[in-house]
Amino acid sequence: MLTLMKQEYYKTFKQNRLYIWLGLSVIFPLAIMGIFKSQRGAGAITDLGHATFYVYLVGIIITALSVSQEFGFGTIRPLLSRRFSRGMIFTSKLLLNLSIYIALFIGAFIGTMIGQLIFAPEFDFSERVSYAGNGWQTMGITVVGTLFQMIFVAALVLLITNLVKSSGAAIGLGVVMIVGTPILSSISMLLINMAPILKWNPFNIFIGMASYGQASPSVIKSMVHMSQGTVVIAYLVYIFIMYAIAYLIFKKRSV
Repeated sequence: MLTLMKQEYYKTFKQNRLYIWLGLSVIFPLAIMGIFKSQRGAGAITDLGHATFYVYLVGIIITALSVSQEFGFGTIRPLLSRRFSRGMIFTSKLLLNLSIYIALFIGAFIGTMIGQLIFAPEFDFSERVSYAGNGWQTMGITVVGTLFQMIFVAALVLLITNLVKSSGAAIGLGVVMIVGTPILSSISMLLINMAPILKWNPFNIFIGMASYGQASPSVIKSMVHMSQGTVVIAYLVYIFIMYAIAYLIFKKRSV
């Protein structure tokens, strides 16, 4: 597995110029806070200089390309010829993607801290800034919440990429999930009004997880019509199902 992971990182750095994406994760919050004076407050800083959007987008792109390029460039053939199973290859991609997400968050955090020292030195992380708590707590919950959302969307992206054999469609879906949350919320509410059982639709679960830690349990329950604990359980079930289906499709794809 270690050899396989080394090859995955090598391909990602060579094919997708990962070092550029990581460098931009540091620059993005610095640029936002440096250019826009209005983005030097608690909301922007605890959102990593709004770099969570950048991390989200890049993470989805890398996730889609990690599978589509394997078949597009034919690099899966030598892997299989070396007796790596498809299960090992698929697992290595999941580990690769997760490590890239974390690296992007670290880059964004570094950029945010530099930006805060330069452009907002008076900001006090120990002061309460949101429902979640002080600056550090709010930032931590924002990062963890964004990561959970990315894992959910990445499952959909992998599933779609394997199903239609195109990264474009999967990336498009990921972008919709990022910027279209209000629309998804409206669609989900419409479905629930049509039939209460439709509260289990994936959009509703996604919205529930996106609100986790950002709003009180009572507010979340009024939004998604289920408790926080139920949302988490449904999230885990959906994650398992989507990744399992994505793997089964990946396993059966011809090379």
